[in-house]
Parts: sequence; C-alpha cells; structure tokens
Amino acid sequence: MKAALIDLKTERNRRIPNPDQIIIAGAGIAGLALALALSEKGFSVQIFEKSATLAEIGAGLQVSPNATRLLARLGVLERLKYASVEPQAICLQDGTSGEKLLHLPIGNAAKERWGAPYLVCHRADLQNALLTEARSRSNIAVQLQSTVTHHKGDSEGVLVRVQYHDRIEEHRGALLVGADGVWSNMRTAMSDAERARYTGTIAWRSSIAVDQLPGSFNALLPQGTNVVAWTGANAHLIAYPIRSGQMINFVAVALDRQNGRRWDAPTNPENVSQNFIREFASWHQGIRDVMRAGRPWTPWRLFEMKKCRFHVEDRVVLIGDAAHAMTPYAAQGAAMAIEDGFTLAEALTIDAATWPSALDEFSKVRTKRIAAVARRGALNHLAYHAKGPIALARNIVLRKRPVDKFVKGFDWLYGFDAGKHMEG
Repeated sequence: MKAALIDLKTERNRRIPNPDQIIIAGAGIAGLALALALSEKGFSVQIFEKSATLAEIGAGLQVSPNATRLLARLGVLERLKYASVEPQAICLQDGTSGEKLLHLPIGNAAKERWGAPYLVCHRADLQNALLTEARSRSNIAVQLQSTVTHHKGDSEGVLVRVQYHDRIEEHRGALLVGADGVWSNMRTAMSDAERARYTGTIAWRSSIAVDQLPGSFNALLPQGTNVVAWTGANAHLIAYPIRSGQMINFVAVALDRQNGRRWDAPTNPENVSQNFIREFASWHQGIRDVMRAGRPWTPWRLFEMKKCRFHVEDRVVLIGDAAHAMTPYAAQGAAMAIEDGFTLAEALTIDAATWPSALDEFSKVRTKRIAAVARRGALNHLAYHAKGPIALARNIVLRKRPVDKFVKGFDWLYGFDAGKHMEG
C-alpha cells in the first residue's frame, strides 16, 4: 500500500484514540492468537474484522503440541478442552484394501515427549475459545463489520483507514498487522504482492454423527479414538472426532478434474459432488459407503503461496495465511498461525525503536520455519497420493520401519517452542 493512496487528514470522521495501540486486521486464528500474546506483554490491541459475525466457517482442525503449548500459555487451552478430543493415535491405512500401515501413539505419549497434548476440534470451537479469552482482556478491543482499506506508515507508527458498514474512520497505531487470510486486502494492495496460487486440488469436507456412520466404515476404524488417514492414487481421506467426540470430521483431498484447475469456474454442487464421489469408486466399500452418507460434501479449494511475505514496512507486518498460505498436508495451518502470532509478540519490546530490526529477525526465523513445514507437507502429499510401485514401496516402509523412528521424526515439528524462537 503506497502512501499516495491515502490522505487520512482529509477524512471527516477523524479519530485517533490511542496512537500506541497495535492494530490487527482480521479476527481469525492468527489475529486472535497475536492479540492475546500482545495482551500478555501489556500492549493495547485493536482488532478490525470485516465479518458481521464470527460464524462457524471451515470444519475440523488438528492442533498439534507445538500449538497447544502456546494456547496453554495464552489461557485458551482450558476453554478449548470441553469441545476438543485428544486422540490416542495417528493411523495410516491403504484406501483400497483397508490394510493397516502405521499406528503412531500420540495420546499420553505426546504430552510425555513434547510437553503438550495433541488435539482435534472444530475450527469454530478454537476460534470461539480464542475470542472469548480476548473479550475477557481489558486491553483488547474487537470491532466487527470493519475493514482496514488503506494505511500510511512512518517512523512513528502507522495511520489506517477503516471502512465500517455505515462510515469511514481513521486510527493511528504503533504497528499494523495483516492477519486477514489468504485473500488479504493488505497483501493484495501491495504493487509487488504475490497472489495465492490455486493448486488444482480440492479438499472436500463433511461431518457425520458417530451413531450414523455406516457399519462397513466402522469396521475399517482401528480401536480407540484416533486420527485416521487412508491413502490412494492422487487422493486421500482423513477422519477424526470433533465436538467432544459426537461427530466425525472428514476431509477428502482429490484433484479438481472437472474445472480444468480453474478455481473460479462455476459449478453445479450436486454434479460436482457426484463426480467427487466417483474419484473414490475403486476404494474400499466402507469408504464408498461413508462418501454417500456424508452428503453434502463441501468443496474447499486449496491455495498456496510459494514465498513467505512477513515484514512489509517498518511498521507493517503480515502473519498467517496472509503471509504464507499453505496446503494442509502437514496439518499445520492453524498451528503456524498460532506460532506466528506468539512469535511476533515475543519479538516486540517496549522500545519501538528496535522494532524494524526485530521484525526483520522475526521474518527470517518464521520464513525458515514455514519452509520446513512446507517441505514436510510436500513429502506427505507425495506419500499420501502415491500410486503403482511407489505406493507399494511406501507401504513396505510404513509397515517395517520402527514406530520410535517415526515418532522421533516429529520432534522438530511438535517439540518446537515458538516462545524461544530468537534463540535459534
């Protein structure tokens, strides 16, 4: 956003209530986590969110120990526990034969090894827990139906224009943070901004009550409460409990064959759903049955950004999907958003003169971390969607490799503590 785009001094509804506040665009997981972390350090925070209500968007989430350790510090974990589930294991199975390939313990083992639990929940339950905690803090204000449209930064801070449903106002803050998602207004307004790229892949989502699951599918499930992934050629299916275990969340990822990989192609939902189910026609009977039982399946087109963009200007920074939209193959989208917020708050001291260099360091550290997670996601993508001889080799490795080797391979990911990021 160029300075020439805004001359806020000419606005009629001029208002500068707190020039030392930190302004956040977006009340999603990244923005709320950041607000709470900043609140802990004594900063005043103003969040502007364009939605009229924070509705139940999305579906299930996996929240791994690298994120739950931070939620505990922010006072959110206890609020989330009532609606979340702590799975006993992550299980991989062959989507065609139903053969069990890997059983990775993560229940008590996660807390013992990584010092925090592994949880699964509905996205709305996590967002509500964050929002409830934020609204309990006197130094956090959340304003709905408000969009940051322009900004102008200088060495002293940043001036922003906010569009409400019935008026325009301006606000001054010490820092502006764009946490407004994959279609970030703040990012796309930059002349050199990278647009999120459609991957040509769709995540199909559905939730089914536990007592309505087909018997043929139940027969596929390993005993206990687990996260289960079924692998197949160019597709995979993941299932895990949400809503205190009353529902099973499903995510089926497959190629977008009908739309020529065009994310904006118009579609007939019923026809698309039928075509999607055909993608799994050769899979195990239990999976085919749950595909039919799960209608309607909601399509969620997958986007990614090849390059991270955190530090934009001296007093402007991006976090979450606005900075690094990524595919879900590592199940780390929510965790990276929480890590971003916590790490950014840790980088800021009371002396704003140090912020430009601190934000550069934040950007460097987070870019390295995001790149490592993206590489793990790409590896998982190859493994989940393998076919032919590669799939056979994968199955052999999963069956034969000692479980403790797999567990150790997650130490860098789940054992990561964003609160110590500046130490390396």
